Amino acid sequence: MRLESGNNYSVSQLFCGENDKIIIPDLQRDYCWGNPENNLVEGFVKGLLEMDHSQEITMGLIYGYYDKFTPCHLQLCDGQQRLTTIFLILGILNRKLGFNEYKLRLMSSFELENDDKEPYLQYAVRESSLYFLSDLAVYYFLQAGIASSEEIPQQSWFLNEYRVDPTVQSILNAIKTIEDCFDGIDNDKLTSLGDFIVSKLNFLFYDMENRENGEETFVIINTTGEPLSATQNLKPLIIDWNRNWNKEKYPNVAQDWEEMETWFWRNRNRQGTEYPHTADEGMNCFLNVVRLLHCKTEEESYKTIDSKDKFPYKDISFREVYEDFKIYAKLYGMDFSERYDKKISYPSKQQFYEQNRLYAILPTMRYCLHFKDAENEDIKRIYHIFSNMARYRKVYRSENDGKLYSPVHRAIEMIDKMETKDIASLTKILANIENGEETSKIEFAELYKNSPKERKEVELLMAIAENHYVFNGRINTMLKWSQGRKNEFIKYYNKFVEYWGDKEGNRDLDLLRRALLTRNLHDYPRQFGGKNYSFCLSGENWQELINDKENEQKFKSFFDDLLMGDSEQIMNKMIEDYPNNNQWAEFIKREYLLRYCKQKNIQWDDQEQVWLLIKKERRSGDYMHVYTRHLGNYLNNELSKQQWKFRFWKCLLVVENSSDDYVFDIYYNQSKWVFQFFRRNHEVKNDLQQYVDDTWNFNGERYVKAIDFENSVDYVYPNVKKLLDEMMSQIAK
Repeated sequence: MRLESGNNYSVSQLFCGENDKIIIPDLQRDYCWGNPENNLVEGFVKGLLEMDHSQEITMGLIYGYYDKFTPCHLQLCDGQQRLTTIFLILGILNRKLGFNEYKLRLMSSFELENDDKEPYLQYAVRESSLYFLSDLAVYYFLQAGIASSEEIPQQSWFLNEYRVDPTVQSILNAIKTIEDCFDGIDNDKLTSLGDFIVSKLNFLFYDMENRENGEETFVIINTTGEPLSATQNLKPLIIDWNRNWNKEKYPNVAQDWEEMETWFWRNRNRQGTEYPHTADEGMNCFLNVVRLLHCKTEEESYKTIDSKDKFPYKDISFREVYEDFKIYAKLYGMDFSERYDKKISYPSKQQFYEQNRLYAILPTMRYCLHFKDAENEDIKRIYHIFSNMARYRKVYRSENDGKLYSPVHRAIEMIDKMETKDIASLTKILANIENGEETSKIEFAELYKNSPKERKEVELLMAIAENHYVFNGRINTMLKWSQGRKNEFIKYYNKFVEYWGDKEGNRDLDLLRRALLTRNLHDYPRQFGGKNYSFCLSGENWQELINDKENEQKFKSFFDDLLMGDSEQIMNKMIEDYPNNNQWAEFIKREYLLRYCKQKNIQWDDQEQVWLLIKKERRSGDYMHVYTRHLGNYLNNELSKQQWKFRFWKCLLVVENSSDDYVFDIYYNQSKWVFQFFRRNHEVKNDLQQYVDDTWNFNGERYVKAIDFENSVDYVYPNVKKLLDEMMSQIAK
């Protein structure tokens, strides 16, 4: 069967017919997937085992042509490594399943019984490779007699030439790897895998003779009417251009492109519990990185970040693409976790990297291209600097006054200005674009440059602090406190973590907040428009407060005091010694006020001339007058000795005696205390009647709201009045 360009073909359709063959011509390289130093077979086999065997997939594109001398033989130009590995897998499956299951996918009945016993796959790279694959199929895949692949070199048919043939040796290693992968797998699963490979694993064929030379982009429509993916469409264009038209010829473009495809296949991301079916996601993402890396202007970079235009293969040579790939693959495999930086891994849920990831990846790639002798530690330092800046700098493109702005391009330009590979050469460059945050860190580490071990220790200490939820990359203030002394930095940071915790929300900060109120900090508590204030619960707010120029020394002084002894005792002493006439004194002195505010938000009420305690986040939810909360705290001490209990409901204090069913509601309204006293099981009358002669409020006015009950409350009120009188005298103090 002659394959037609643009159609999908299953493996059973590729390996079939009496005289049809797939020829690996002598222009191709050796089979190399089985090479021990870079064995790709294991990942390929395991990927096939993990796929859903009930679904058809298209593994990719294969290229070839037919000539007039052997019109039934496809001369394969691309896809050699994958098809060879699949042929070997089928051969081993045939052995394990009784030598009959897949024999007709290895060799036709005509060849096996009436002709020269040539398999469907012919290796014409050299004669020894050609003969070996035929011998392997006949003596190992199609009949018993050899116990394991390790005995193949001892067989009489194994020629001396096979021992020095790199393709033969790679095939032997691949066979051993495949057999190891199948070890322990039952026959049902092996049959499922074999049937999947034969009937549901498809390749899209492109006939090289139909390729148009020149500048046109072509799209081949497959049997479902879907166009080729971007990389499938791009591949022949790049191969053709770099082989035949580019002045700077690149003869190995097909092999190197296949190496890239193979790498992206092996490193494709998991999505849920299944692998994507192709490597296109990773390849597309990488090619977008290449385009950005080679942008000559900021405007071009701005437009390229999420561009889906055709890759400019005539402007960016494949030599450059391949060099970028080598760097990208190296970085992809590096472990950046010791500085809390994200691994480079192409995104599985979107087409391109987010810009904050590009801000670290692209300058690091440029650095590796410029300084080829850079060691891994040098590379990690560069990657960390830009990863960290991406935490707090504006790294997303924007238009300012009609001018296009691409932070990614500017990050690459910083690397271009470096004079040496030493990260210290970045300090002057960084000093022109930021407020000293990163330069301070570099200079701090440089103090220990004569001891590589200690220098790295300092860098890792700073990385730990940068990763803290409050600092989020910005530790310059703490570096100033430390004055270049490592031990001082450690003391400050450890004391900071002792009270702020290492994760947001895992520490009770109320004592800390009250103690900080005694230090007269600028903009603390933070005011957020109008009369709304907050005691800085979020990490971002704490960071802004600490880095405030007016607060740097005040915070340092605060920490210096804490370092003098028992921190909790020291903070309680700050609170105890603070004068009572300050506007924040009651929040400093009375811990229960902040305890009530879960989000630490308060609001000043001009009408009532009193602070409102916001229980959750906004006033639309529950809130309370600060005086009502004072009363509740006082009554909690007094009523706990009697039968009374109290609870808050918005600004209302409800005091109740469950046994006698008496309820006493108290609230503060328009500078007056309002009292309501009733029994739940009796009808409440609205007429006012003054039961008590001596009534009062904060303004000294006589005011009462009493509700008549059928049963007298005279026996209850004197005790309550007494408590209220005492409460008032306490508040008056």
